Amino acid sequence: MTSSRGARRFELITERDAQEIETTASRQLRRADAFLAAARYMVRYHPKAGETTIRLATAFAARMHRSRHGHVAFNLDATVRELGLSRRTMLNHARYLRELGLIAWVEHGSKRNVLRTRHGSAFGPGSGYRGTATIYAPVAPPAWDHAQGHRVGGTGYRARLIGYTDISRDRAVAAARSRARRARTTPRKRCTPSVVATSTPSPLQVDTGEKKYTRRARKQTDPRRKRRTPITPGECRQAIALTEQVQREVWWLYTACSRRIAYALRPLIAAGWTAVQLAAELATWGVPARLKDAAAYVRHELRRRQEHAGLPLTEPASRDLPVDDGSRYEAMLRERARQTTAFRRYAEQTRPALRDELARRRRQRREQETRHVYRPLLRESEEDFLASLPAETWDDTPTPRDIYRARALGRQPEHGHGRGVATVDRVWLRHLHEHAEAARVCDARRERWSLERQENLSRG
Repeated sequence: MTSSRGARRFELITERDAQEIETTASRQLRRADAFLAAARYMVRYHPKAGETTIRLATAFAARMHRSRHGHVAFNLDATVRELGLSRRTMLNHARYLRELGLIAWVEHGSKRNVLRTRHGSAFGPGSGYRGTATIYAPVAPPAWDHAQGHRVGGTGYRARLIGYTDISRDRAVAAARSRARRARTTPRKRCTPSVVATSTPSPLQVDTGEKKYTRRARKQTDPRRKRRTPITPGECRQAIALTEQVQREVWWLYTACSRRIAYALRPLIAAGWTAVQLAAELATWGVPARLKDAAAYVRHELRRRQEHAGLPLTEPASRDLPVDDGSRYEAMLRERARQTTAFRRYAEQTRPALRDELARRRRQRREQETRHVYRPLLRESEEDFLASLPAETWDDTPTPRDIYRARALGRQPEHGHGRGVATVDRVWLRHLHEHAEAARVCDARRERWSLERQENLSRG
């Protein structure tokens, strides 16, 4: 595309080979505001670019501070979630930025495992997989530099801004003053020394004297800070041991570094506080829900309580509290060993005799007892129950309930009221028998006919 809106004609960069970092005609950018200014100016030269292109450029500018070269990783899924657009829309507008000369390829994304290259010979099973990401370099096209009146030294990606033309110098000075005012009113962010101005003069005092070398810079000592008394290695070892006892009593100190906690509690330890007194004091402190650094919290809270709550740095009044110097633990071990010996003696001498006596008494009790076989009511099969009854008739015989009651009590069944049995129709029974026999013969003939039919089919 060719445009005549500006003082210089611009053609879209449609060749993919000209969109690489080695072949691009645009120069490198490290500042996010410069990249956004170039994007807002160059978007007019593309017929399909618009506000969505500016939104994507803003997302790229927000990631430029993560790299010292200003490179940004194009995470397509994260960008889609951030801007709320489709994947195809993101890919199209990234292509618009490349055609405008605002971004250049540093590395093409692929399915290749980047961990294989990173680990080298140490790569093996279990190292994981991470695909190669697409990395872009924000750049400034020559058309934007010409429109802004920039004087550029060099060509391509390695070109640098070396000055301004006479027409754009006043505008550059006004922009620099505006950035300076914003920098004074807003907190300063970390940038590389090549981007921001030098810092304010340091309060360090340098004493050169008459010698030919400069002495090491020394910080001005704060008169409010008191020099700590030196501590010997033995005292440090005792403080760490005391801190470990405190950590066993205070739950939120259990996973912290004992050396750092000992350093934070050094004022109280030097004042003569014992482990019990320190644990009792720390147990009254309110701990945040998610405590990341226990040592820093102890140091901050101790300083705050000394200034506001009046926490004394002297030995507390409850010095006469019982302190466990290890004797209670040793007594517990001795008691456990004594109980263990008694249990071993019981297991070896007393327990076998007790088990034998218990088994003898159980056998004696089983021999003295009269065993009765009890069967629950109406739980045996119907065939067994009918076989136990007289075959001729049920007249003048006990009912099933009477028979089961007699069996449960171990007695003979008594004669009950009984019930009569209907007379058997011999003619009907013979008819049923003949019908069953005819059905069996028909099934046999049907099976034989099917076999003969299969044989005939196989032969034909």
